[in-house]
Amino acid sequence: MVTPEGELLDKLEKELRRMTGVTVERDSWQLEQVADHLKMTFRVVGDNNKTLAEGKDLNQLKARLKDKVQETLSAVADDGIEQQDLHIWSFGDLPQRYEQKRGSYSVKAYPALVDEKNSVGIKLFETETEQQAAMWQGIRRLLLLNIPSPIKYLHEKLPNKAKLGLYFNPYGKVLDLIDDCIACGVDKLIASYGGLIWQEEQYQKLQDYVRAELNDVVVEIAKQVESILTQVFAINKRLKGRVDISVAFALSDIKAQLNQLVFPGFVTSHGWKRLADIPSLSQCH
Repeated sequence: MVTPEGELLDKLEKELRRMTGVTVERDSWQLEQVADHLKMTFRVVGDNNKTLAEGKDLNQLKARLKDKVQETLSAVADDGIEQQDLHIWSFGDLPQRYEQKRGSYSVKAYPALVDEKNSVGIKLFETETEQQAAMWQGIRRLLLLNIPSPIKYLHEKLPNKAKLGLYFNPYGKVLDLIDDCIACGVDKLIASYGGLIWQEEQYQKLQDYVRAELNDVVVEIAKQVESILTQVFAINKRLKGRVDISVAFALSDIKAQLNQLVFPGFVTSHGWKRLADIPSLSQCH
């Protein structure tokens, strides 16, 4: 999405290049040095044109009003679109856009399923970006609530070496790691099915698809995770012990980078696409 600031700079750079033949790189602009009186003032008004807030920094203004915006979105949802404690898709098709008249203006919002850990809910969001991020997590949770756990299958099919690698992981409880693998597997299947869905009929088809494919997908992900943990364990073992001061900072940097690669929740966080890259990244150290 092009921001007003980005659009302005695009035009300035184009015009300066036309006038002088010099290309001004984007990171050369030092907008923080522009005097306040030369900056645009953003003003948010409510009913009766009453000013709710104003400022020079649009992002800061949005952050300040985020809770207020959420209250407004919930307030206009007067037909029960926002819900909690849902365990099945029982609400028909979910609209991708929601609009309500409030006084002299319209309030636009973007509904999405939200992950409530033991259930899902429906919540209105201010932007499509927030909506889509929440919707993915909400669909994942709803699928996990309605599909048999693949843990038994994983125990039967996973080689003993891989089981041992998972059970000796240093990043929390093994069941949390397995749940992480399962969530990653669901993400992979949602993506391979086509991504986000909004219709009840499509959700039921997605649920059937995930139920049929999840076991084998999770086994493959768990094998990758075991390989990653084994390599990281070997690297950490080599880093232990007395260290010469000349390499201490380098080793500290390696440990920090490993911690960015492997941490509680790393499987879902990195996603199935990046898992295959992690062993090669760790070998670089």
